Amino acid sequence: MENFKKICAGIELLNEKVAKFSAWTILILILVVTYEVISRYVFNQPTKWSYEMSYFISSFFIIMAMALTLKTKNHVNIDIFYNKFSRRKKLLLSIFFNLVFFFPFWFLLLYTMIPNILNSFQTGERSSYGSWLPLIWPFKTWIFIGLTLLFIQGVLEFLKDIVRLIKGDEAI
Repeated sequence: MENFKKICAGIELLNEKVAKFSAWTILILILVVTYEVISRYVFNQPTKWSYEMSYFISSFFIIMAMALTLKTKNHVNIDIFYNKFSRRKKLLLSIFFNLVFFFPFWFLLLYTMIPNILNSFQTGERSSYGSWLPLIWPFKTWIFIGLTLLFIQGVLEFLKDIVRLIKGDEAI
């Protein structure tokens, strides 16, 4: 059980560090948007790259914080029903929904993303939303990394729920 606790702590620390690092990219986003606003409205020279760059940066800090959001239970929940259940029923529901929805969905998503990212890299796929046309595989890669971290955190939460169900809350 001690090894499990150490693994949990290590994964959660990694997800926390990644989320905190990604939060700093908000400053880069602010600079990009500020630069675009000044270029567009002060100098009447809009940039070609600011739309995609702001889109990419936003996706980075959102996707990299999802695992921490799952760990801290700050995601959306239907509390009107959920809060009325006992602790045991909540754990059973969480385990059930992980088995029925979470694991199959994430397995399929990650499984389909790998060939998509490789194809994007091999073909030199570019964004088609603006005139800058940056490479798209870095964008797809960090989404894959963020989703992988979320999946790992989901597996961890699932295992912790099983331990809590069998041994109680104080075991974790």
